[in-house]
Amino acid sequence: MGQEVKEHLRRALSLMLKPLIRLLIAQGVTHAEFSETAKEVYVETALRHFEVEGRVNKSRVAILTGLTRKEVKNVIDRNMKGGVPERNYSRPERVLSGWYSDPNYTGPYGIPLELPYESKEEGELSFVTLVKQYSGDMAPRQMLNELLQAGSVIELDVGYKAVRRSFRHSALSPAFIKRLGEVGYRVFSTAAKNIDKDVEGAGYFDRMVFADDGCSNEIIQKFDEYIKARGQAFLEEVDVWFSSQKKTAKPGEDKFDTGLYMVHYVENPDEKVSLKDLLDARGVQSDS
Repeated sequence: MGQEVKEHLRRALSLMLKPLIRLLIAQGVTHAEFSETAKEVYVETALRHFEVEGRVNKSRVAILTGLTRKEVKNVIDRNMKGGVPERNYSRPERVLSGWYSDPNYTGPYGIPLELPYESKEEGELSFVTLVKQYSGDMAPRQMLNELLQAGSVIELDVGYKAVRRSFRHSALSPAFIKRLGEVGYRVFSTAAKNIDKDVEGAGYFDRMVFADDGCSNEIIQKFDEYIKARGQAFLEEVDVWFSSQKKTAKPGEDKFDTGLYMVHYVENPDEKVSLKDLLDARGVQSDS
């Protein structure tokens, strides 16, 4: 694959991931957890589509995916044992865990000590020393703000107190999360098939209509109401068509799930700004 094509794919991947990564961060999924999931998908896809022989060749999978042979082995071993990737706790979770489990930061009966923000004397424990020990280079003030906002820590006259061991994120139902994966798979699988097709016109239906000059919030609201009604009517028509085809199915034929997905999208222009442009806009200078 040419370097230019790779670069375009990388940019497309970056754009596709932005709303997903925003959701992952909001739900406390760390980069390490995302990375482990990506490794598993790389290995599975390499085996399923590019390594069709019966015997699993870990070296070839490593070459195809760019992973080390050890990483490939770890992914395969973990899945053969039916396990899940070891959880990589977020920094707020590590700080709270230390506050609740480290004997230096707990009092009688394992109750977390109330801590001043900063040490007034050498060797005195404080929230700053806790963060330094359990979160490395994370700025203590930013960490404190996150914990206060989550309700895991409260402020007292003499300092701060941990009141909840968990760093709670907004809850999402399993059904919504499952739907997110299914919708993403269906959209991306069709888009990828149509881009990678060998014969012109051989792909699946993939069309788009959009406002040439953009729309105000008022018009977007009107369009939302319009498409909910018209789109629902069309989907019901498609559902009737599917029902009419049941009688044509032949016994024993292979069957595949298929359907039509319609979505009203509203783009956020900020999401299309590159990381470099974002850093430039905030006045960040290179250290080199």
